[in-house]
Amino acid sequence: MRRFRTITLLLAFVVATPTLLHAQIIKGEVFAGGNACQVDGDECYGFKKFGVHAGAGALIPLTSWMDVGLEVLFNQKGAYKKNAIVSNSTFPYAYNLKLNYAEIPLMIYLTDKDVVSVGIGVSYGRVVGINELVNGEPSNYEGVGIGLGDGQLHWRQNEDKLPDIGHIIDINEMAEIVYKEGFPATTHISEVIANSNTYRANDFNICADLRFRIWEGIHAELRYQYSLRPIRYRMFYEDVNLVLANQIRAQYNNTITLRVVYIFNEHRSKVNKEGPKKG
Repeated sequence: MRRFRTITLLLAFVVATPTLLHAQIIKGEVFAGGNACQVDGDECYGFKKFGVHAGAGALIPLTSWMDVGLEVLFNQKGAYKKNAIVSNSTFPYAYNLKLNYAEIPLMIYLTDKDVVSVGIGVSYGRVVGINELVNGEPSNYEGVGIGLGDGQLHWRQNEDKLPDIGHIIDINEMAEIVYKEGFPATTHISEVIANSNTYRANDFNICADLRFRIWEGIHAELRYQYSLRPIRYRMFYEDVNLVLANQIRAQYNNTITLRVVYIFNEHRSKVNKEGPKKG
């Protein structure tokens, strides 16, 4: 709620400052397009997962060449691997992950000659739907279905009396912690550490845009997004028959979006913008 209040106050400040707006008209936007996605750190490579990208927003002119954009989106992300691969891989399974987000990006656009715009910003996303299939079946890590949570690794027992391990991404460091806590040297890490069966419900991204005018208020836009913090941590195994993990990976959403943007009131805003110049 605190983040939503910050965005609301920022938007109210911009709207209430006539010296910044120069009597220009706020422009409405609608978006429709698609995502090519992968999750870095899940051992499934390539932008092979496709998802829907749609929503609406507002462009607030600050100067004749700068706008602030606030959007509300439905954004599908995830990862996909069609076939199981060789058995000695760290992840020898077919895989299909779908993460549906309600997302709010806040962008700043710089426009050259009303033709090309470059944007940079951040976004906040909240998971509103999740589905993960391994070899065509719902995922069942540690005997529990996938869900939302902190996305971290956890001790299997006496967690309140043991040190925090959620930030550990080096398997050797994890082993040192396990054995330092008095577990025998013959203990496999997976016997005392449970693999994560949750994703973080909140996702914060850095965004970069390149927008081109096609005709009148219609624009084509390319957007790149990357998570600012991991959406999940997970142990991987060198061989499917081994119980000792050989690496810990932090996972991040990595998304390329191609979308069509229609801007309302663009012509009226341009006329208002040029009026003071002629005067």
